[in-house]
Amino acid sequence: MPEGDTYAKAAHRARNVLAGAVVTAVEGSAKAIRRHSPAILDRKVEAVRTVGKNLLIDFDSGLTVRIHLGMNGTVQVTPPGRDRDLAGVRLGLRTDRGAVWAVGAPKVEVGKRAAIDGALARLGPDLLADEFDVGAFEERAGRYPPDRPVCDFLLDQRVMAGVGNVYKSEVLFLERLAPDRTMATIDAATRRRLAERARRLMLPNTRRYNRSTRGLGDGSLWVYGRAGKPCRRCRTEIQEGWLGTPARITYWCPSCQQ
Repeated sequence: MPEGDTYAKAAHRARNVLAGAVVTAVEGSAKAIRRHSPAILDRKVEAVRTVGKNLLIDFDSGLTVRIHLGMNGTVQVTPPGRDRDLAGVRLGLRTDRGAVWAVGAPKVEVGKRAAIDGALARLGPDLLADEFDVGAFEERAGRYPPDRPVCDFLLDQRVMAGVGNVYKSEVLFLERLAPDRTMATIDAATRRRLAERARRLMLPNTRRYNRSTRGLGDGSLWVYGRAGKPCRRCRTEIQEGWLGTPARITYWCPSCQQ
């Protein structure tokens, strides 16, 4: 499931092919790409960057491509000269270093860089930025509705950008908080710990092939996807349920998390 770390890894791979290179071919089924391909072709890529769960490709023309991978989208990279089946390809960019493909991405848009950055300004601070803006986070977190559950708080990209369902469940487990706890019961110090924990978990996974929250690099997680299995701490059976608005799958230990 693509979350902030997935986008960071995708940006790193794409940068090797695109950054500083000239686009020699543009392909893909996205309406915006079909419309704007003449304005992208033969242009130089100035930067490949991320903001939360958004992959951004900046061109020297002032245009930016924004990609959101949704639940199942992927970014793939192929070496120079390799052809591929275009089924599912929403965007394909070729340079003399290879090609980058956004496959199954529900959202691919093209616009002026200032306009896209302006639209993304509604998001909270990026958890994977070089310096996480704690002040901006605290200001937004302090205004969060007190009757909403903490599981919604972690997923709200307007508070902090990058957390998805996997990290939501993992962070709450490690902080020993039940996912249905209301924000009225969560003080400022705890809110800050949630953000710090999410950042600590995600950063190492921007460099790992297998996402892990247990520090092992083997893809193992504390609770996510482990319904019916014993808690790794106390051996109580892990629960799953659809919580929040909109309801999202959530995993937790009823003994460890209160």
